[in-house]
Amino acid sequence: MKILLQHVRTQLYVRSLGNWTANPLEAYDFQHSQRAIDFARDHGLTAVQIAVKFVDAQFDEVFPLPAATTAVPQPARV
Repeated sequence: MKILLQHVRTQLYVRSLGNWTANPLEAYDFQHSQRAIDFARDHGLTAVQIAVKFVDAQFDEVFPLPAATTAVPQPARV
């Protein structure tokens, strides 16, 4: 199984920052969905989704990136 970032409109996959490919075999494998999410957020990538490519399977799955959450400020300790 490969965890990839895919552009929603073009269907291209991230190879590296600013480098895209149509071939999922050439795409960067993030190996974990949180790594893909962090990469997209850290580099300001928009309109991307997580693509899960299964080896030897007839289907793949795509998931939108979860909404960014903001940290809730903690009250100051006195």
